[in-house]
Amino acid sequence: MNNEMADQGAENSAPHTYDRKELIEAVVVKHKKYIDEYTTEFNEIGSKMKELQDNIDSSKKNRTEVLEKIEILAEKRQLFYHQAEKLLDELAESVSSSDFTREKSNVMDKLSKVKGSLSPEEEKKQVDLILQSISTLGSKASGIDSQLAVISERIKDAIGYKIEMSSIDSSEESFNSNMSSCEEGIKEIEPRYKWLENRINSHKEAMGYWEKQPLSSDKQEVEA
Repeated sequence: MNNEMADQGAENSAPHTYDRKELIEAVVVKHKKYIDEYTTEFNEIGSKMKELQDNIDSSKKNRTEVLEKIEILAEKRQLFYHQAEKLLDELAESVSSSDFTREKSNVMDKLSKVKGSLSPEEEKKQVDLILQSISTLGSKASGIDSQLAVISERIKDAIGYKIEMSSIDSSEESFNSNMSSCEEGIKEIEPRYKWLENRINSHKEAMGYWEKQPLSSDKQEVEA
């Protein structure tokens, strides 16, 4: 039994005669009491709902930012691998050595493979082999060490982006779990929130009505 029903029961069990002024003042006090009680709980639930909704909004924003960051890192990874290939092709044009050409072709094949969808561990393993092969290119021709160093740095940057991508938690399962928890929390308390809102408005309307009534009129008594 809620407070309103309890008060009504108490009033019904103890009949008393009030004059008009006393009745109106008592009714106004009663409505104000419920407004204050319900408003306190209403605000508490409202704060909780806002917190949950803020968590939902924050999760969506973070999810978007994470996906955008991963996309940028993926583009940079591909770009640096592509730059390494281009630099290697340009270097090969200036070197007239069959040994260099053969080893360069081997490196290009390996680069083509690492640009695919390998695990971070496997890609790092393959990159280490590529870097070793690039080091051997320096013995196939003279005066190309600085160019090979630049190519190696591009490849190291590319694998660095892949490792950074793998360190980011982009798990959709984790995201959905957090979203579901917050949405369930709102769903659980929202009915009470709406009920309180309706009761507060109802009591405010009733209190407003009685506050507008004159406290004195032709003498009359009302039993409450």
